[in-house]
Amino acid sequence: MEELKGGTGSEQLQSFPTAKFFEATRELTLARSSDDLLDRFLKKIDELFGPVVTAFLLRDQASHDLRYARVIGEIAASLQDRMIRRGEGICGLAAETNQNIIISDCTRDPRFNPKVDHLPGLEVYSLMAVPVRVEKKVFGLVGLFNKKNRKQFSLDEFKLLLSLVTFFEMLLERLVLLKHISELEEFDPLTDAYNTRAFVNYFQREVARCERYGIDLSLLKVDIDYYEKIIQTFGQEAAARVITNLSFILRKTTRKVDLVARIGEFEFMIMLPNTNRAGAEKLRERIIKILESQNLRATGIPYTVTIDVYSESGQTVQALSKVSEVSTCLSQVNRKHMRRKYPTPGEELEENILSSLFSGPK
Repeated sequence: MEELKGGTGSEQLQSFPTAKFFEATRELTLARSSDDLLDRFLKKIDELFGPVVTAFLLRDQASHDLRYARVIGEIAASLQDRMIRRGEGICGLAAETNQNIIISDCTRDPRFNPKVDHLPGLEVYSLMAVPVRVEKKVFGLVGLFNKKNRKQFSLDEFKLLLSLVTFFEMLLERLVLLKHISELEEFDPLTDAYNTRAFVNYFQREVARCERYGIDLSLLKVDIDYYEKIIQTFGQEAAARVITNLSFILRKTTRKVDLVARIGEFEFMIMLPNTNRAGAEKLRERIIKILESQNLRATGIPYTVTIDVYSESGQTVQALSKVSEVSTCLSQVNRKHMRRKYPTPGEELEENILSSLFSGPK
């Protein structure tokens, strides 16, 4: 059996900062994107295990080559974007065979190839390599090389690393799926109005239809007055009641063919197909009268709104895209769907995982 330096396994397990390990898992749950999760994960690994180099290697799903996508350590610059060919070295072996590998003493392991496994400017004497999997498929690999205290990685540390990687995998899959679901969802969860993405999709279709058939299209932009003051005076829950009450009134006052969307924290947009300015102004007055008679009774807060009217017809309907709030919505949605020339590691992970989960059997 391989001898482990730096004390017995039980001694190392007792001295290992278990509280910090559980603190790390709690912090990972705060991540709001795949890149955020990856950054938190690598930083916590670096804190917990004290490696000279902490790296996440992204696996190309076509060639199965590995690339150093995120690196922490003094030689990070020389490792960034370095490629490892399929099955090459210990990291390539771990990814190709889907194995978790620890080599406490590289001089005593025949699998270790100095020509391949030593890093630029670093002679590796101890390492851990753990694949990152979703649905049993390898999408990347976590590599830890040498220790800052010059000791070797222990089996107890290896088990703890495996637990942390498993937790990371679970959170990663959850984040990717939640993002995918949110991109498919059309409704704002608080108000049941359409969300910004849905507004943009339907607006673009309606503009094309109006241009083709020469018909009218109007928009009502509805803002809650002094919303920040409502929060300061009555609290966040009361402000949420105001938003939901306004959404309810807008949806009940409009026709089935109209679209009510929440496009900001306290902003709504109403799209009115086949409606000229006179019709839009009439709806504006009706909404204001209903709010004056009902909002205090429904919410306990005498709030008011400002409603702006925009209307175009036929070939001029494209001008509605220049309305400040509409332009902002278009930019937000288009930016989210625009593919970067050089995507981040988190974005590549998301794309690879979604492609694998939803591509179906091959």
